[in-house]
Amino acid sequence: MSDRKSTASEDQRRRILHLLRQRPHNCYELRRAGCFQAPTRIFELRHQGFNIETTRVVVIDAEGFTHQGVALYTLIGEPKGGAA
Repeated sequence: MSDRKSTASEDQRRRILHLLRQRPHNCYELRRAGCFQAPTRIFELRHQGFNIETTRVVVIDAEGFTHQGVALYTLIGEPKGGAA
């Protein structure tokens, strides 16, 4: 089993799926979960058959900076068998 602090691509995809199954997450939140290449991992998950929608939102970070156009990812559907 992989270490939960691993930055391996497979572990990042697994963490992202776990989080998206709970609720939509933005790339800022995914970064805090150790997924610094969230757009790439989302691309890979889509390639595996996951239907993930991207919406652009405004986010205020922990330091109070406003960021426009931040990607918010929503898991819409999963491939049969729930790959990854």
